[in-house]
Amino acid sequence: MSTKTDTATGLAATAATGKTFDTVLADLAQPFAPESVEFKAGATTQDKARALALAYVDARAYQARLDAVTPDWRNEYTREYAGERVIVTCALTVAGVTRQAIGESLQASARHDGSTVIEENAATTAEAQAFKRACSAFGLGRYLYSVPQVWADYDSGKRQFTPAALQALREMLRTGKYDPPAGGNGNGHAANTGNPQGASSGHAASAPAGDATASPGATPTGTPVCPKCGGLMWDNRAGKKNPKAPDFKCRDKNCDGVIWPPKQTEGVPF
Repeated sequence: MSTKTDTATGLAATAATGKTFDTVLADLAQPFAPESVEFKAGATTQDKARALALAYVDARAYQARLDAVTPDWRNEYTREYAGERVIVTCALTVAGVTRQAIGESLQASARHDGSTVIEENAATTAEAQAFKRACSAFGLGRYLYSVPQVWADYDSGKRQFTPAALQALREMLRTGKYDPPAGGNGNGHAANTGNPQGASSGHAASAPAGDATASPGATPTGTPVCPKCGGLMWDNRAGKKNPKAPDFKCRDKNCDGVIWPPKQTEGVPF
């Protein structure tokens, strides 16, 4: 949301930085260097040897870009609590234009044994999410929404992608094609291929731009494809009693492919 017209603030931007507002937006929208992009697991296979890679960039890189393009930027946060959630609104002002976005996080989460663990960084997580979303309103980091989502080799012990997989994922940012490392655990099926059988040419398909809720490996009906066999899956989210149980299970009785609910982490940029 803008509190002033872009036309009026374009004049202010020219006076403050020598750039028009459109130029500021174009500079902010430039992709980050691939080395600055990290990947977190959005879902894992049952054996946790592969995970769906979701691209994100640390908030400090967003701040550095704002400093370089429009040094007079500023932001303000407001916080409120609604039940188990903390909700943060970030009002980001760039070249005289203010746009707002909301981030939220759970203050506590349930464990498998029924106990509850307090999320000490809930407010910080919500603030980072709100800030990145506000940046996206100016085009900064928005392209991350459409970075291809693929299944990549994952080290569950270290809770990170293997070095070879990370290198391949960053190369994908340059080429748009994911080439799984030789000797890996999987074939790098692209997310949102729309192919129920999981056939892949090696080209990673993009999730809809800006769609923060796009299902991993979605079929035309919106249900994810199995990360092991590429087949159709059952959606167990509505009926499961244990929130930690798998969200999706392969329909093929001979396949044990499942997709686990993602852990709560700082949002990708959304």
